[in-house]
Order: sequence, then C-alpha cells, then structure tokens
Amino acid sequence: MTQTVKPTPVKEFIELNHQIQHGMETYPGLSHVDIFEHAPRFENSALIDGMSLFGISGTYIDSPFHEDPNGHKICDYPLEKLVNLPVVVVNKPTERIFYEAIDFAGLELKGCAVLLNTQHDQHFGTADYGENCPYLSNEAAEYLVSQGVALVGIDSPLVDNIKNPNAEIPVHNILLSHGVVICEDMTNIAAVNGKNAYLTAVPPRVPMASFPARVFAAVY
Repeated sequence: MTQTVKPTPVKEFIELNHQIQHGMETYPGLSHVDIFEHAPRFENSALIDGMSLFGISGTYIDSPFHEDPNGHKICDYPLEKLVNLPVVVVNKPTERIFYEAIDFAGLELKGCAVLLNTQHDQHFGTADYGENCPYLSNEAAEYLVSQGVALVGIDSPLVDNIKNPNAEIPVHNILLSHGVVICEDMTNIAAVNGKNAYLTAVPPRVPMASFPARVFAAVY
C-alpha cells in the first residue's frame, strides 16, 4: 500500500507585491491603470468590471519578448520557472546604490529567486521613487547567470540603471536572454530575509512582454 506523505505545513504567506489600484503610477511618468464597471449591477447584484493597464503596472514580471522581438512571451513561461522557487535575499550595500558581483559571492544561488532588498519601495507612489534608484551592474547580472539563478527580483523600478543613456537595458538583455525571469517593483522583501521561504510569481497566460503578478513567499 502506498503511504501518503503529508506536505510540510506553511508557517506564513508574505505578500511581495504592490496592490494594483485605479490611477496608480509604477514606472515614473508612464504607468497607467483604469479600473471600471461595465454597467451598473444586475438585478441579481452581479457586477461585471474591467481593467485597462500597462503590462508594467504594479509588481510585474518580464519575459524575453520585453527586449527581444523574437523572444518568448509571458504565456510561454512554464510554471516551474515561476512557482516554489527557493528565496535568497541580498541586502543592498550601504556604500553604493548598485549591486556588484562581489555582493553575491559565496551564496548558493542555483535555481533560486534572488531578491534584491534595497528598501527603495518605501518611496513607491511618490516622486522620490524615480530618483536614486538602486540597480544591478552588468557584471553582477553576468555572475548571477553563471550561478544558474531562476529569477531576479528588485524593489525599485528596474534591475537596470534608470538613468542609462538612451534608456538602454543591458541587465535585462543579459538576464532574459539566458532564461532568468525578472520581477520588478516588488515590496516587503525584508520580511522574508533569513527565512526558509519559497517564491511564487504567476501572472495570467497573456501573450505580452510584461504583466503584473501576485508575487508572494511561502515560509516553512
């Protein structure tokens, strides 16, 4: 007789995403969210509502199509790339605004969701969110690829330097072209630091470059 093995109970779930709200702005000066009702409630009290938004609204993930017109889209991600990823939190060094490869030295990163805890999310929804934004250096991105990470998440607008000339996104290019999922505009990353946590970041199966996701960690 086959014995059923009970799964390890989850101690807590931690939200790592911003709630999407009508009129919210995510990327400074660009994002747009319109939540609307199709019509007044029916006689049975049922409501049909809708939403118009950019794919980079709230907390979202990027697909290779974001930087490569021939790349895979959000709907092409297999669930194993987005579900139950072991979490490694890396705090931003105090002496600089960006991460370098040395900040990840000695960490076991293969198959992990590497979350960059910069605490820049405290400025979300304000003008300061678009200023002095922490990011990942090109060399750091290449190191993460070499270590076989599954996902890189950050609690600021971009993994790239928002001040790059001509809006270049070399870190996106490096990560996405090597199959690493990018999650941007996260929040509350500090809450999972040091915990035995596993990340889920699943959006709808849309044929788009980027799309918001309910990003959360299960702590065991």
